[in-house]
Formats: sequence, C-alpha cells, structure tokens
Amino acid sequence: MKRGRIRALLRLVSVLALALPILAACARGQATPTPAPSGATPTAGQTPAAVSSPTQAAVTTPTGEKVLRIHEYTYPDVFDPQKSSFSNEIAVLHMNYEGLTRLDKDLNTVPAAAESWEFNQDGTVVTFHLRAGLKYSDGTPLTAERFRYAVERTCDPKTAGEYQSILFDIVGCEEFAGTDPNDQAAYEAARQKLGVEAPDDRTLIVRLTHPAPYFPTIASLWVFYPARKELIEQGGENWWKDPKLQIGNGPFQMVEVVEDQRIRFVANTNYWEGRPKLDAVEIIYQKESSVALEAYKAGQLDMFSPDPSQLPAIKSDPELSKQLVTYPAATTIQLSFNLTKEPFTDKKVREAFAYAFDRKTYCEQIRNGDCTPTLEWIPPGIPGHIGTDKYGFDPAKAKQALAESKYGGPDKLPEIKLTFNSDDPAARPRVEWIAGQYRDILGVNITLEPVDGKTLVAMRKDPSTYPQMTMAGWIQDYPDPQNWLSVYWKCDATFAQRFGYCNKQFDELVTKADQELDQQKRIELYKQAHQILIDDVPGPFLYNPLNIWLVKPSVTGYSPTPSDDAFPGEFASLMTLDIKK
Repeated sequence: MKRGRIRALLRLVSVLALALPILAACARGQATPTPAPSGATPTAGQTPAAVSSPTQAAVTTPTGEKVLRIHEYTYPDVFDPQKSSFSNEIAVLHMNYEGLTRLDKDLNTVPAAAESWEFNQDGTVVTFHLRAGLKYSDGTPLTAERFRYAVERTCDPKTAGEYQSILFDIVGCEEFAGTDPNDQAAYEAARQKLGVEAPDDRTLIVRLTHPAPYFPTIASLWVFYPARKELIEQGGENWWKDPKLQIGNGPFQMVEVVEDQRIRFVANTNYWEGRPKLDAVEIIYQKESSVALEAYKAGQLDMFSPDPSQLPAIKSDPELSKQLVTYPAATTIQLSFNLTKEPFTDKKVREAFAYAFDRKTYCEQIRNGDCTPTLEWIPPGIPGHIGTDKYGFDPAKAKQALAESKYGGPDKLPEIKLTFNSDDPAARPRVEWIAGQYRDILGVNITLEPVDGKTLVAMRKDPSTYPQMTMAGWIQDYPDPQNWLSVYWKCDATFAQRFGYCNKQFDELVTKADQELDQQKRIELYKQAHQILIDDVPGPFLYNPLNIWLVKPSVTGYSPTPSDDAFPGEFASLMTLDIKK
C-alpha cells in the first residue's frame, strides 16, 4: 500500500511549514478550524452555527470519551482520493473512506463495501456485488454508481492523479487518460468507452484488457474511494481541504482540519459494520521528533514514531522501553538516480555507487538499528524476492566499475548533487555520511543540496525536476509482486517515468506475469523481471526499515501488519482499536 508512500522517505522529502510549541490542544488558536460537515456533532472549539440540524446527525463524539491521538511528521500535500499517493495522504483518506475490498490482519483481500465478487471464465471481467443498505456518514445512500464515478475520475485526464496508471488494466482507462481534455469530442468519446458500468445500485462491472487476478485487491485502494461528485464540483479544485465536502463511507468521518497541525475524525455510526470502539481519532502533525517525544511523555500523544536517533535513549528508559512496538515494514528504500541525467546514464557509474555503499554500517550505526540491509527491491517474505548478493559492499569493485565507465574515474565526472530535506534535522548527518562514503571510496565529491520538504516532494513528482540523486522508495499497496514491479517500474508507470527507467525486456516479462493465472508460473516470471531490475541497478537498493512506534499501554485492539506505515493497526484494526479509560 502505500504507493510510493513511505514514512522514512517522507521524513526526508516532505515537511510541515509550522512547528507547534506544544501538542496538548494542537494550538487551536493558531489557526481557524474548518467546520464539521453537515450532520456532525460540533467538536470542542466549534460553534453550533457551524453545523446543520442535530436531528440529521449520524456521527457523534461523546465529550471526554475515547480519542486516539496519532503523531505524524508531515502534513499531506493533498488528500483527494483520486490524486493522492504518499503514505501520509493515504492515512487520512483511509480513515474517511473505504473501497470495495480491504486487507485483513494477514493481508488477505476480504469484502468491504462489496460483499462478494467473481470473474468471468477468462478472467477479463470482474463483477462486484455491493452490500445492501450502504450509506455515507451523513445517511446518503451509497450506490455502485459512486464507485463507477471514482474509476472514471481516476482515469480522467482532467484529474491526472498520481495513481492513474494502476487502473490501466481497465478497458479504455489508458486511452481516456491520454486524451486531450480540451478536445471535447475526443474526450467524451473516450469517456464513454471506459470499461466500467453500474447496471444497478448494487452491481459494478469492470472490464479488463487482460486477465488480472490481483484486481480485487486494487479495488481496496484509494482510487476506488467513492468521493461524491456533487461535493467535488461544489468545492472546485481544492474541494478536498473542506471536511464538509469529504463525506465518506469509512469507519470514521473527517470533521475538522487545522492545516499543518491536526486532522480530526469521529466515529461513523452509519458504517456498515457498526460503530468503531473509538469515539474519535486525531492525527497530530509535528516535524520535530524531539518535541513530539516530549508530547508523548506528557500524555499529549498516544502513538509516536521515534526518529532512529532517539532509540538508544528510549531503549534504556525503564518505562518507555516497555512501550516500544516493532514490526516489519513492507518497504524498500533506495538511493534514487535520475537516469536521464549524467553521470547516471552510465551503468558502470551506477554500479560503482552501488558497490560503494556500506548498508550494514548505515543501518547499524547511522540509523541505530531501525533497518536491515537489502540488495534487492522486493523485501523478504514477499513473492518475487530472490535473495541476491549482487552489488554488495565492495570498495575494490566500486573503484573498478568507475574506472570502466566512460568517465574513466572520478576526475571527469560532472557535478553530482544529493538533494535532501533541509527541514529535517536528522537528514543532514545521514547525507553527510553518504557523501563521505563516496568521497573516501570513489574519490567523488558530492554536493549536498538542501531543499525544503514541500518543494522536494513537488520536485520528485515532476520528471522535469526530479533530482539528480535523492532518497526514495516504496511501501507495498498490496502483497503481490505485481504491485512491486509492474506498478512502479514499467516504462509507462507514473513512478518510473519520473526518473527515466525503462527496460522493454522487463516490461514483457511483467506483462506476461500480470496476465498469468497459474500462480507458480506467474511468480517465476516476476522473479526473472526482478533479476533484470537488479542487474540494471537503477539506484542502489539500501534497506528495509522496521516500523518502530511508542504506543501508550492504554491503547488496545490493534494488530500491526507490514503494510501499516502510518500507525500500527492502520489497515486491519480501525474497528477494534480502543483506549482503556
């Protein structure tokens, strides 16, 4: 899940604009809260005039009841369901919406808004059957047409969402996405050919360009979240900033947005599975890990993700050490190269940089043990993992590879910039260590380029501004090699296009694997493609992080999964999360 969406990466590439001095009440007076949506009970700090008649209320927040406060480092750049891609964006949307399917605690795809689904005989049509009586949080009926519109809006060139290509398996989606939105006739013709229809309120039919056995899992993603057309049109381009317009169908309902500080959700009593145990959830934004840790100690946060630099002190603390929750992350971090810029168009230069990175020391000493070294893209335990030792740390091979490059050594290399988040105090010592490695082993002087986090996020989303070298990575959207390989690395994938990776042989293999119904043959094809990716060394694969959290003993009912990047229990435990009072 999380779509190019990674907590560790966000600390390097995205940042809040405002640091809060304390987190107790999220400094309500420092910003004007956006009022709650129609039908929601006023929260503290709001006036009754901000909401509609309480007789319409379907979302309640009993005063002084169970409120879970979760720390997040970076405020979302966008939380529009059809435009989002980063983990902090998805964390907000996942509270408020739900797709046709969802993942359980074992990361199996299970029914959500759809109670069942089936493929036709050749696997090219999947029919979803919605539950009876589905409603939005305000009581409005939720029909199949709402999900059809979500697909259309994702594929729409006017939306141009960052996960648009994940729906290119749908007949007509890629063609629609590539249509000139200013050519009204062509635009409308392409829209009409989109292979998704809602013949009745409880049936959604999706026609695929090829067999796609993984597609029911894609239906769990935010691109399927049924944001309401009339509310989007009412709010215009920035509709998603207003919780009055973010009327969702998830376990919780967004009721308040204090930009750069907090987003608040309350329990949705119209959710099909019933009411969550928690009355409310607040995501608290604070970029300074030292400030957030003090807030956690003071009881102002219930879940906090410490920076690796804080782990030694936490582990030596008799109380805090008992509150550490650690679980594997289905995430890979790499040192990402822009493959359209010199010197990284030269494979031998890329090999030299891969051989020269001491991953073991970086994880153990620089990151205080919060990760495990890796030499490949797909993590252990996920189908498609190979177990390679190619491009492991070897200074002699690093020097040899650079000497064999067209540059012949370090002296003729162009300037190389490592772009990093200037607002993260932990980022500079890490990039200084990386620059030192390349100076000492290869004789290459790296220029460190500090950029504020929000600017860096924007740079990484645009192929014309993607940095020459920066930290990047991926956390799975779902536990399938199709998500790790096809979604990210194919020539037409949004992500690969940003930094210029394209290998036709790789594409042929993953395309075959995507359509193969025999699971054993399918995984073997993905392994072959994964080996090609490793051989291409598009940027050194560095490490698989651990998810490490401090969680108050009063918090119960959560079952962390490797996909839970935003907080433990993010995907399988929203209904069971609880706080002892």
